[in-house]
Amino acid sequence: MGLTGNLKTMTPGDLLQWLSLSQKTGTLVVNSDSVMKKIFFRGGRIISSASNDPREYLGQFLMSHGFISEDELKKAMEVQAQSRILLGKILVTIGVITEPDLLRLMRLKAEEEIYDVFMWPEGDFRFIDDELPSMEMVPLQVEVTGILMEGTRRIDEWRRIGAVVLSQAMIPIVEKPIDLPALSEVQKTIALAIDGKRPIAQIILESRSSYFNVADTLYRLVTTGNVQLLEAPEPETPLLQPFEDDSEEDEINQLLSRAQTLMKGGDYEKALRILKAAQNLDPQHGKVKAAIKGAETVIVADLRRQGMTDAKVPELKKTLEEISVMNFSPNEGFVISRINGTWDIGSIMKVSPMRETDAMLIFHRLVKDGIVELK
Repeated sequence: MGLTGNLKTMTPGDLLQWLSLSQKTGTLVVNSDSVMKKIFFRGGRIISSASNDPREYLGQFLMSHGFISEDELKKAMEVQAQSRILLGKILVTIGVITEPDLLRLMRLKAEEEIYDVFMWPEGDFRFIDDELPSMEMVPLQVEVTGILMEGTRRIDEWRRIGAVVLSQAMIPIVEKPIDLPALSEVQKTIALAIDGKRPIAQIILESRSSYFNVADTLYRLVTTGNVQLLEAPEPETPLLQPFEDDSEEDEINQLLSRAQTLMKGGDYEKALRILKAAQNLDPQHGKVKAAIKGAETVIVADLRRQGMTDAKVPELKKTLEEISVMNFSPNEGFVISRINGTWDIGSIMKVSPMRETDAMLIFHRLVKDGIVELK
């Protein structure tokens, strides 16, 4: 049986170091909430990685580094759907990126996926000995020692950053012009997403960067006097009041029961919020994980049955002036900004850095509220 455990009892750094020193070959699987990452080892060296977080998909990562546009990604993914050729090969073939740049970015992508795990406050892991993907991988040969040094540095940096960047609800505004040429491509993409209206959460979506990279960039811009961060608004009233005199397991079971009732009634968004509350109580609870996975499958299938298919083209029913005074979440704002009367739902989903269920529910809500109609 392979190695299993929790990231609170064995830190990512200790885990990676042990696998390296033991010269392990196999797959390390790490989970936190709905995010799952796989890190592939051969002889103690990292040869590749994979993630189910849409922001870490190759196309999104290349956009965050300024190599491709949304239009180019959409077209490449359309070719991929027809040809089944790997996205990277398509982008090289059509001349969007050179092969050396692609290999460099894929290596950097693998590293960033691993660095993100160092920032997780909670998570489970398991190592599956001698199991590697059957599909062809580009061998990256990432040194574990370098990963450990950078991961540790980011943990130390986060203590300073967190004292300035308090939450993703804060809104950055430009106080004096930013010297864009002095920034890296990732930092430049983040800086260009600052418009004085978007909260940090939406800048993360627009830039396709991790929370750490966005917060680190904003921290640097704040300390140089280029950017000011506006305080986050008061938090909304909690959706659920705590149960009294119940054990954690009782609370979880009651939440699961509520969510099931809401699912039957078609109130999908509230059902998912309640399931998220159950997940917050115990992120690794088996029944909660199964309930979330099942609910998401049912939601997507039902919304598609209702006619919310990839070929439908969303159009705004409200004027831009009306929309500008409405309150939208960062995810809603991202979707609305891509509605141009030409792109269909499938096209917007291709360039979206969010999960399919979340995007589908946003389209459903916008249609139900009379903000969007589908043609």
